[in-house]
This record gives sequence, structure tokens and C-alpha cells, in this order.
Amino acid sequence: MKFAILADTHIGRTIPLAVGQHRVQAFSKAFSHAVDAMIEEGVDYLFLCGDLFERRTLRPHLVFFVHDELYRLATETMSRHGKHVQILVIRGNHDGSPGSNTLDYIKHPLARYLFVFDEEKRIYTDPNLVVLGIGHYDQVDRAFSEIVKPLARELSPDRTRILILHAFILGQHNVPADTPAYSADQLGELPLDYVFAGHYHKACQPSRLKSGAWMLTPGSLEIYDFGEESEKGFWLLETRAEHEPQFTWVKIEPMHTMRRVELRSKLRNPPEWYREQILRAVRDFSSELGSSDKSGYIRIVVSGGLSEGFPSDIDLSEIDRIRAANRGLLHVDVDTIELELPILSASFEHEQVDLPMFFKDFNDFTPEITEMHSRVRESLEENASVQTGLLSPSHRAPLIEDWLRRFRTRRFGGPK
Repeated sequence: MKFAILADTHIGRTIPLAVGQHRVQAFSKAFSHAVDAMIEEGVDYLFLCGDLFERRTLRPHLVFFVHDELYRLATETMSRHGKHVQILVIRGNHDGSPGSNTLDYIKHPLARYLFVFDEEKRIYTDPNLVVLGIGHYDQVDRAFSEIVKPLARELSPDRTRILILHAFILGQHNVPADTPAYSADQLGELPLDYVFAGHYHKACQPSRLKSGAWMLTPGSLEIYDFGEESEKGFWLLETRAEHEPQFTWVKIEPMHTMRRVELRSKLRNPPEWYREQILRAVRDFSSELGSSDKSGYIRIVVSGGLSEGFPSDIDLSEIDRIRAANRGLLHVDVDTIELELPILSASFEHEQVDLPMFFKDFNDFTPEITEMHSRVRESLEENASVQTGLLSPSHRAPLIEDWLRRFRTRRFGGPK
């Protein structure tokens, strides 16, 4: 038997939004390339381990696209290899909730080649396999104790026993702190032959649990976000009687290059210095794209400190000219949120202005001016933007309204 194990295809992803249609095209093309490869190989089973779609609600043409590609896999595999391919799909967190998810749109009573696991149908059985399919759950410990463990122990031992999950696995994946996850030790207690896992976007080499079961994680089929560097593709697994299984990695070349560049400075520099560093990174990436057959996106994260001015003083208008000269440079995102403002030479607490004396000509209005001045200072200290030092409209509006109300009740100079 020959298995294809895919995960996290994320059909319909549009991030970054500025190049949303390019992203949709990239994920769709990766899926089509995977279908081409599976047809060529003549697989018997396709395991889709969650996040087939990017979100619960999608434009109909993307659902039709997936439906048509799965149908193409089934019909062309039959015509070329004489095989009835079986496609097994579980729900990922992006697909939606157990009661309402995008997988509902691809179900069809006549699509006998397709089996979608849900709350009512957790086990698939045929003469070759018995498969337990568990979609995404936030409460992993409860899902393991109440669903996975008892059902896995009911799987018939006279067939190949497979568990497919959409979850992180401690011991196989680099799991972020405080993130729900199954553990390889837990899964190693179950009577299984294979565990296929989605949700983790980096492909992992085949490994064995303490029970002897093989564990496979294919990762995402396309570059999901800036900074991902692992190869993209899926696993082929061929089982042979009385022999160890054979694993083959099928690489899918990403449609675009996505690059994350971090510009850090331990010293405080003027806006012009950061401008030059950013433009150098953009030009280098543009040159790299120019010598390849790919287009791409770059995200530049700037951190450090300013010696003067504000992040908005970093003039990046040159980027538009660089992009105009290279159509392959699809998107440039510059993030200055971590850039520290200059150290102020004097704080508000050391202000030397004597406000009552300064506004003494306003007579009995002077106390109100002093009060309003204090309120504005307090609001700036608590709510001002780190980047600009200014208040947001929602914080600024009440202060303006109060100033206007106070002024409208008084007349200064002129006839009374």
C-alpha cells in the first residue's frame, strides 16, 4: 500500500492582505502540484491531517477548486493505475468548529472516495486499515483521556492501525510554552502502527514511538508566514509485507520567496541611519529576486533606539521606486514597533514653567487651565503612542470636548 500524508494546505489564505490574491494563488498551486505528484505515484490512500482550508467562510470558487482537485485525484488515479484511491480528512482549527466547519462543503454522498471524520464518525475501516481521526481540540488532555485513548484500544489488531491528529506533539514538535499538546509518551502507550499529525508547520523526519509505531509530520504545503525556512511538501509511505516501511519526501517548491529580516542596533541612531539599513535590505532582496525566477515578499523588523526624531521620520519613499523597477518585488513590510524613542532631556516632572503665573492674565480662568493642563499631561503619560508620542483619537476627543465646553462659557476681551 502507498500512503500520501499531507497537512495544513490552508486553501484561501490571504495574509499579507496587501498581496492576498498572490497568496491564494500560491496555496492553490501547491495543492495542485501535490495532486499531480500523488497521481503520478498512484497512491492508495491520502491522509489530509487538518487545516485543509484557511478559515470557516470562503468564497465558493475555492471550495469548488478543492472539490475538483480531489475528484481529479480519484478519477485520474483510477484511469492511470486502476486504483480506487481513498481520501481521509480531519478537521483543523482553521477549518472551523466540530459543529460547523468548511469540510461540510466538500462532503457529497456520491463521493465514495472521500471520508470526512466528524463527531459521529471517528473511525474509518476497510479490509486494509482501521483509522481513528481526531480533529483539533483546545482541551487536549480531555480529548486524549475521553476520546483518543479509549477508541484507540478498540481498533482491530488484524488491520493496519492508524491515528491521524491535528495537534502539537511534545517530543516530536518544538511546542511553544503553555500550548496544549499531546505527548509522544502518551501516544506511545496506544496500540497503533502509525500516527500522522498536522498543525505543526515544519516537516519532521519519521520517528518511532516507544510502542514501535511510526510518527510522521509533513508540515504545511506552502510557506505560511515570514520566517518559515523548512522545505515544503508531503510524505509518501509505502508499506511492504514483512519489511520496514519506506518513506519518501516529495518536495513542493514554494511559489514565492518570503523573507524576514531583523535589523537590530545596540546604539541609538538618527532616522537617516535606519533608512539606509532598511533600503539596503530591500535592494539586496530585490537583487536576489532579479537573479531567480521567483517573485517575493520581505518583512523587515527594526529594533534599537532613535537618537532623535520619530519612527515616522524614516523616509521610505525610495521603496516605491525600487518596487517599480522590479515587478517581482511584490510586497515590502517595515515594522518599527520595537524602535525606541529618543531619551528626553527633561521629563514632565522637572518642567520649569509656573503655569498660574504664565496664565495670570486669564484671571479666574487660570485654575481651570491648570487643571486641564494636568489632565492632558496625565493622559499623555498613560496613553500616548510609543511611536509618535501622540494620543489616539479616542483619548484625545474627550479632552478637546472639555476644552471647548469651558471656553464657550466664557468671553475674553471685547465687549461683554
